[in-house]
Amino acid sequence: MTGTLPTEPEADQAEVSARSPWRVALPLFAATFLVVFVFVWWGARGPFANYGGVDPASYPGSGLFGGWFRFDGNWYFLIATKGYWFNGPAVQSPVAYFPVYPGVLWFLHMVTGISVKLAASLVTVVCGAAASVGIFRWFRDRLDDNVSRIALITMLLYPYAFYLMGASYGDALFLLASVCAFLLLERGHPVLAGLVGAVATATRPVGIALIIGLIAVTLWRRHVIAGEEGKVRIEWRRLRWPDAGVLLSFGGLLGYMTYLGLRFGHPLAFDEVQQSAGWDQGSGPRTWFKITWFQQIKNLPQWVVDWVRHGDAATFEKIQYALTVIVQGLFVIGFLVLAVLVWKRFGWGYGVYCLAMLGIALVGTKDFQGTGRYLLSTFPCFGVLAGILATRPRLRFAWWGASGALLLLWAFAFGRGYYVA
Repeated sequence: MTGTLPTEPEADQAEVSARSPWRVALPLFAATFLVVFVFVWWGARGPFANYGGVDPASYPGSGLFGGWFRFDGNWYFLIATKGYWFNGPAVQSPVAYFPVYPGVLWFLHMVTGISVKLAASLVTVVCGAAASVGIFRWFRDRLDDNVSRIALITMLLYPYAFYLMGASYGDALFLLASVCAFLLLERGHPVLAGLVGAVATATRPVGIALIIGLIAVTLWRRHVIAGEEGKVRIEWRRLRWPDAGVLLSFGGLLGYMTYLGLRFGHPLAFDEVQQSAGWDQGSGPRTWFKITWFQQIKNLPQWVVDWVRHGDAATFEKIQYALTVIVQGLFVIGFLVLAVLVWKRFGWGYGVYCLAMLGIALVGTKDFQGTGRYLLSTFPCFGVLAGILATRPRLRFAWWGASGALLLLWAFAFGRGYYVA
């Protein structure tokens, strides 16, 4: 039997599909990283902003990486060098930060002698690059190669993607553990998925969304929940005993809570301390209904007028902060739409995961600050967005241009010491 040779486009597509994911993902990550790195370095060359999150002290490697050590990095440094303490919910303390990322920094420092601050950036770069490979593989399992590349590029140009490229935060490690957990689950390894998920839940408090996601994807893959003629049917018999392995993902969260309970008598200290002065993230209607966020929108025009008239740095920082939280709030709204599309395109399991992550952002922050980087974990949303952009080249390049410009602006501001979290 004779076969026909593939056409040139088909051959190119087959060649791309045969490539290992890292051959595509790593060059894209590296190219973006280099440009972003230069902008952070450039930002750190000038006068720092007045925020207290900038530590100007030099350390081995700070000539290149100093601009990446900002804000929460100070807390991770303290945990890695001095450990945890808790002085009650009214006072800021490091118990708000989960242990895996600072634990890795402590280990690298003890084994190699490398500065904790430099290790923080290097760990983020390695985890960000590895997460890009894993996410590209996840995309390619569901999308063709062209759309998968568009999805990864769109994610790497996302304005908060610099948190994957050197910032002394645990987000890159959390994202890597999360995508690896899903990949392991998809390949029939629920126990390993649960163990890797436990690493994620001991890295970031938003890990509870990952637990929900792993359970939801397990139920979706096994077709446990089905609907016919408006009736919902649940068939638990479709589950297998190994599927319970995803419940091991609770381990990271429960382990940290156990530690806090035994040492400080407050297993939920990480949540209680959010209400302390300066963080002001206590739960309640003011947080849930984003009163502070709407106040930022209301006050922004007057702050702009005052800054034009007087040009003082304090007013400029108010404007900068307001703009960043407004943008992050708009991103959350946009990603809610994308999460619904994820439900339809990739299955309700991943839709539940994305909605759970967004739900934490909606109820856990007073003004959406920090949610910009949290949304990196909703990587399926970038796959849906890529499907929209793939057939609209003008829109795609306009999106990449605007998003990339904001990414570089935010990276420069981060290096300068502005709070763009």
